[in-house]
Amino acid sequence: MKKKSTKIRNLEKNRYSIITDDLTTCFICGMTKEALHEVFYGNNRVNSMIYGCVIPLCTHCHTKIHNDLVLDLRMKRLLERAFLDVYECDIDYFRKIFYINYL
Repeated sequence: MKKKSTKIRNLEKNRYSIITDDLTTCFICGMTKEALHEVFYGNNRVNSMIYGCVIPLCTHCHTKIHNDLVLDLRMKRLLERAFLDVYECDIDYFRKIFYINYL
């Protein structure tokens, strides 16, 4: 199995969220957090960690968000709006980083 780079390990260790300060409870249902979910995953996983596009999820909601395209899109839109507010930028800047616009 391939080892994670130091950069990825440090990003994972220092994840934060621009949408919630409470990383101990599930963002969707309020249960105890089991995982931190990068809302923009795949090729954008690192950017999600860098820019705080992370939400805490319980196991049930984490599975649900990966299987429910409507919920996944709702979270992407929510985080994109938060990104635009927090970083005081426009959609073009968001698109430059994440290569897509969900709004």
